[in-house]
Amino acid sequence: MTGQLDIVAQNVLWNRLISVCEEQANALMRAAFGAIVREAGDLSAGVFDANGDMLAQAVTGTPGHVNTMAASVRAMLEIVPSDSLVQGDALVTNDPWLGAGHVFDFVVVTPAFLDGKIIGYLASTSHIVDVGGRGWSAESSSVFEEGVIIPVMHLRRGNSLNEDMLRIVTTNSRVPHEARGDILSLLTCNDTGATRLLDLMREYQLTDLKEVSKFIFEHSAIGTRKALSRAPQGIYESVMQLDGYDAPIELRARMTIGDGRIDVDLTGSSKAVNRGINCPLNYSAAYAAFGIRALLAPDIPNNQASLNAIGVTAQPGLVVSAERPSPVTARHVIGQALPDLMLGCLEQALPGEVLAESSGALWTLSLSGAGTTQFTSLNVALGGMGARPTLDGLSTTAFPSGVGAVPIEAAEVAAPLIYHSKEFAPDTGGAGTYRGGLAQRIEVSSRIGEPLSMSAAAFERLTSGPAGRQGGGNGTEGRVSISDGTVIKDKGIYEIPAGERLILQTPGGGGFADPAKRDRAAVKQDLSHGLITADAAKTIYKLDETQS
Repeated sequence: MTGQLDIVAQNVLWNRLISVCEEQANALMRAAFGAIVREAGDLSAGVFDANGDMLAQAVTGTPGHVNTMAASVRAMLEIVPSDSLVQGDALVTNDPWLGAGHVFDFVVVTPAFLDGKIIGYLASTSHIVDVGGRGWSAESSSVFEEGVIIPVMHLRRGNSLNEDMLRIVTTNSRVPHEARGDILSLLTCNDTGATRLLDLMREYQLTDLKEVSKFIFEHSAIGTRKALSRAPQGIYESVMQLDGYDAPIELRARMTIGDGRIDVDLTGSSKAVNRGINCPLNYSAAYAAFGIRALLAPDIPNNQASLNAIGVTAQPGLVVSAERPSPVTARHVIGQALPDLMLGCLEQALPGEVLAESSGALWTLSLSGAGTTQFTSLNVALGGMGARPTLDGLSTTAFPSGVGAVPIEAAEVAAPLIYHSKEFAPDTGGAGTYRGGLAQRIEVSSRIGEPLSMSAAAFERLTSGPAGRQGGGNGTEGRVSISDGTVIKDKGIYEIPAGERLILQTPGGGGFADPAKRDRAAVKQDLSHGLITADAAKTIYKLDETQS
């Protein structure tokens, strides 16, 4: 009976640790200045043990932040050893190769002390809208043009903020007040997490986290091995082509499924390019692991032990394993395509059990003033998720990212913009027994009649849409234009003239299985809700007039 009670108590502690992370993330969202963090949840938060291994993460957040942060804490502690830290200290960096893949994401790590010794760490990551350089753009030819890079250093020593570091960031930022506030919000969120963690330990009369750490890691490792073993052992390969910048880019994966373990080699992918769409391996590994876990181990909590069962490697210097000083601003264009690349391998191992391709990379909508009024606005436009083997794909969903869009009301308050429309785009989800998720159509312009500058760095899948599976149709490709007739087909910088509108239509998700087998009631419902047109109902789904 005692053993059973111990197991129950350990599971309660495990869930309480997750709640600590969630409160940490909520504190960050409340304190953040930038709408992309405050409204869209572009962040991560986690609790780590005294060795720097991730114990738990907040549900709020993105795989690209959480899974890179799992490695960031240990990497930062190698530079600033734990025995040099004192109560109140906090470390910070935005180095893309130590953090979350580009200079806009800052990682803050705060040690938690109990009775004079470090018992764990609180870590968090969020997006800072502007840190200098060219800003949000794929135009840079090296990372040195993309903004100021902060090496691992103290953000706070004891009770004293590192004002020199903060001045370096704010002096380089076009929005200094917001940049400073967002960095300090990471500090606040970690302090909130540390307080809650210590309260929890005192409640359970714990002097360290060793026993609960052992319990979490052992059970996570067992659960992950069992979950991954569902896929037949063997070697599977997948290829995907993306628009790229100046030329198409090819992504290749060779997946080796062993006994409770999966290893992926991305060697064979295109070489790194002279544009800011390259992806450091840490970020590639984060999203590749997420794609595998999303299919095979969705119910296993994400921590160091569950991540250790998946290895991701690549020859250095590729677009998926870019080395310093490759430009990396829009690294998510590559990174967020990797879950679909992984699912392409797993489709061969588990045919008929894998969702269709999704829209992939978030369409980052970066607008700034090109007239007398200077501002920077960052939002996201969401595409369709691929259809699942038994369900339609989700429409206008950030999969695999996990963030939401900044609400129109908040975006229009934060910048002199007006969103004229934001709506589902009918017929954009791939046809199938189960339909792909719909894309969205957005029209936006200046509210004050001035020109706008827009970076198209993250607009991907403009030449071909996400692929369907098992006979399902492809989702539609994305489309970008200006109301004066300009059609945007690359990732450059564009000016939207005064009085004109930017018109976006994101990619739709791929469909799953034969469209002719789609339930007639579902087709009629799609038609009545405006999700498909009458022409599509008739020609693709074969719904005749008597049925409709």
